[in-house]
Amino acid sequence: MTIERVINGTVYEFPSGTSEAVIKRFEAQKAGAPAAPNAPAPRPAAPRPAPFSTGAGSQMLQGLTFGFGDEAVAGMRSAMGQGNYEDLVKSEREALREYSEKNPVSSTAAQVVGGIAPAVMTGGASLIPGLTASTAKTLGPKLASLLFGKAPTVARTAGTGAAAGAATALGTTEKPIEEWGSEAAKGAVAGGATAGTLALLGKYAVMPAFRRVKQSLGYGDANKAADLAIVRALEKDGMTPDQALAKIQGMARGEATLADIGENTAALLRRSTAAPGGARRETKDVLATREAGRIPRVSDDLRTLMSGSKDFYTDVTDLIKKRSSDADALYSAAWSSAPTFTAKNSQEIEALRNLPTFRKAMEGGSRRMADQGLDIADPANVLRGLHETKLELDDMIEKAMTSDRGANQARILTDMKNRLLQAMERQSPEYRIARQAFAGDSEMLTAMKEGQRIYQLPEMDMRKLIDRFKDSPSEYDAFRAGISQAMLERLRVAGPSADPMATVLSRDMEQKLRRAFRDDEAFDLFKQRLSEERTMLGTEKAGFRKTPLDTDLESQGAGAVGAGTSLLQGRPVAAALETVRSRFPNLMGTPERIAAPTAQKLLTPGPKADPVIDSIMQSLKAQEAQLLQATGAVGTGAALTGGIAASRAPKEQYAEEGQPTPAPASPLQSMGQ
Repeated sequence: MTIERVINGTVYEFPSGTSEAVIKRFEAQKAGAPAAPNAPAPRPAAPRPAPFSTGAGSQMLQGLTFGFGDEAVAGMRSAMGQGNYEDLVKSEREALREYSEKNPVSSTAAQVVGGIAPAVMTGGASLIPGLTASTAKTLGPKLASLLFGKAPTVARTAGTGAAAGAATALGTTEKPIEEWGSEAAKGAVAGGATAGTLALLGKYAVMPAFRRVKQSLGYGDANKAADLAIVRALEKDGMTPDQALAKIQGMARGEATLADIGENTAALLRRSTAAPGGARRETKDVLATREAGRIPRVSDDLRTLMSGSKDFYTDVTDLIKKRSSDADALYSAAWSSAPTFTAKNSQEIEALRNLPTFRKAMEGGSRRMADQGLDIADPANVLRGLHETKLELDDMIEKAMTSDRGANQARILTDMKNRLLQAMERQSPEYRIARQAFAGDSEMLTAMKEGQRIYQLPEMDMRKLIDRFKDSPSEYDAFRAGISQAMLERLRVAGPSADPMATVLSRDMEQKLRRAFRDDEAFDLFKQRLSEERTMLGTEKAGFRKTPLDTDLESQGAGAVGAGTSLLQGRPVAAALETVRSRFPNLMGTPERIAAPTAQKLLTPGPKADPVIDSIMQSLKAQEAQLLQATGAVGTGAALTGGIAASRAPKEQYAEEGQPTPAPASPLQSMGQ
């Protein structure tokens, strides 16, 4: 918009922005007289103050002070009486502008050099991490870690750049103070965005590529790389190395490893064994051996947890042999202290002798005595003769139970046997003790067969069997041995790769099987061990995925099979990945030199895991030192980047002095002319 002035009756137009001093000089020339009738003659303009520095030093000072160097120098000179503050600021800024225009490279370099010191001071390299403890309680651990942690994260880098950008924007702006808020905001956005973008590129593009190339060329400590890979997997599973050690050592299964305690550690094991090589072969051997030992481990659990007897055996043959050996001395003591049986003190036996079937059993017992050279007529051998009669009844019961229509006869014979035993044990406590230790081959085999039917037995029938056998420890253990054999048989049929928890404790079996254990604590421990076996099985499956590709990764044709299967299933992306993975397995996994120690550490069982955790902790300490150094470097870079991105170029300060007197536009005659 033009400026209009009337001079001697004529209207003149001046370009927008023409200074008042220029217009008055033009008026004086046209009027041929002073601008105002009574105005004194204008004083000559004060000379422009000389700048403090016209070289690279002033540029370096600007970087050192976030752009406040010109204001600082002008303030000191004004305080020393060297001139007006506004004039001095203009002089310093004009000198900065002229040097930047004439020497753009050295000007930028000087500002960068000067900016290193404040960048270090504000980059958070050594000061910010110390605030963590005091701010954690108020900000919360996660937020405090984000803002004040040691690692040079993208968010922290962007924040440092934003802070430096805001400070530099304020220092380099030449706008009035009321606009400083918007200037600081613009600087923060520019600095944060620039530093954050560079941090993103560094974290997700440059550094991964650099690490990959370094590893592939064989540089770096493979053991430390393995340790840090395990730490990252543990962090994703929500554990520290110490917590992982406590968890693995707290597992009942001593065969459990670091790979078994989390999804991400299992996934790391798989990546480490993705490519053919030594790590894959050794891992395959370890996992195959552990898988083959699953059923023996469960069998040992049953032996130690199911019965209260320290000599309990899941194999009933071993159980019978052991119980028979232990009972020999007890039976010998019972025979040597046999009581005298009379019609008066053994009325139950007298009643049984009147039964035809019982008399037949007594005849069989007499033959057994004769075969052993024992005199049945000797009163001292009466107890032994009754025992042989009981064994004959056992044989008769077994034959009746195996016949098609002998169930009723078996019940009658069992009742006879129980009446006989009650009378014998009442007269001879020694015989009762011996019989508890060893009920007899036939009785224990019968109890074992009942236990083998556990998965078909209704719970009420199982309760009746427990009531039937609970007074005879040997029969009760034989019953439990049968249950153990039924459980192990299900595991054998399902195979070592089947879920042991679902196989053994399927559907409603948990409550029934709980009753077979010596107490609830023993059953809960057994259930925990089955759960750990399930976890270990998951690791074995994760280590070697059961797909056509993974059937034999060493086979060159396997990838085509896997890719073809995925393609037929309508998964083209998966097919492409299968093809790449089969042709270039190292690209999808871990370099062999790092894969070997990673797999070895992940598969170290709990009792031997202490050295592994110690190695990991040492690697963490070394990484912490590197992180502190990296934090300083990244913080410095972020502060420099943010400051450079947000800096404002100095503007011309004496524009009116360099302009010629503007020619006014074509004058307009006044209306009176």
